[in-house]
Amino acid sequence: MRSPIYCIIALLLCNTARSQQTDSIKYANGYLYYHTYGKGAPVIVLTGGPGNSYRQQEAVAMELGKSYKAILLEQRGTGRSIPAPFDSTTITLESAIADVGRLQDHLQIKQALIYGHSWGAMLAMCYAATHPEKVKALVLVAPGYYKISQELFAVHLANVRSRLGLAELRQLDSLSAKTNRSAEEAAAYDRLVRYGYIYNKYKIDSLLPQINAAPSNATMRDLMIKDLMRSGYDLTARPALSRYKGPIQVISGRQDALAFYTYELKIIHPSMQLHWIQESGHFPMFEQPKAFYDTLSQVLQKL
Repeated sequence: MRSPIYCIIALLLCNTARSQQTDSIKYANGYLYYHTYGKGAPVIVLTGGPGNSYRQQEAVAMELGKSYKAILLEQRGTGRSIPAPFDSTTITLESAIADVGRLQDHLQIKQALIYGHSWGAMLAMCYAATHPEKVKALVLVAPGYYKISQELFAVHLANVRSRLGLAELRQLDSLSAKTNRSAEEAAAYDRLVRYGYIYNKYKIDSLLPQINAAPSNATMRDLMIKDLMRSGYDLTARPALSRYKGPIQVISGRQDALAFYTYELKIIHPSMQLHWIQESGHFPMFEQPKAFYDTLSQVLQKL
């Protein structure tokens, strides 16, 4: 039998490996929490969603921490970074951009290298467009919308549905029609939706614990989407991504339902460089970890 002191030491070592340090920044509406991993050149890590837990990209931050100082933000409205009040006055694109600047200034990073996945890539681009002088480089993984429009919503939804079989579509439509789903029905609904975002359907049950590493915050998601629509979010107009002249490296899954965003981003910002991960959907860090981390390492070495 292991002694109590052995178990305590093992637990401490486990926690140290997981997160080197957790800290927070006080601001008018509460606290912004962030986690740091490793030492070296700083890389700010932004998780997707909007509303996803920071833990979804924690494995990426830990891997980056082997060579860099990865700084993983608990975005406002997620995890412990809950503002007061928690409503449309505090959850906006403008406030999210300000929070990235708040983190950068707090850590005294003159020019930031920013990694963002999905919504995190959208936020990273908006930050670079708003404060181009404060961004050294962008690494965008499976980036989401570059503008809000009904046409893009329709393409997005159609692409997800096209990746489902007849039985899955019938079940999805049946669950979608229910206003009050049970816990089991909610889990089944999430599983069906995630089907459309991954390449290898056989891996769905092993990928879900990584994708859903911790509960997302639906309130934050809904408030942010409403603000994006209200503000007319469009990186071809305001804030214009063209204002940012630094390097943009994009890593995307070849079979991602959202890959068309990556192609269209290349059209509006031709200087960005694309790196494709074969046999991968929206989460290449989980579906093809070796190819993803090899590519990420090569990209960061260039920068």
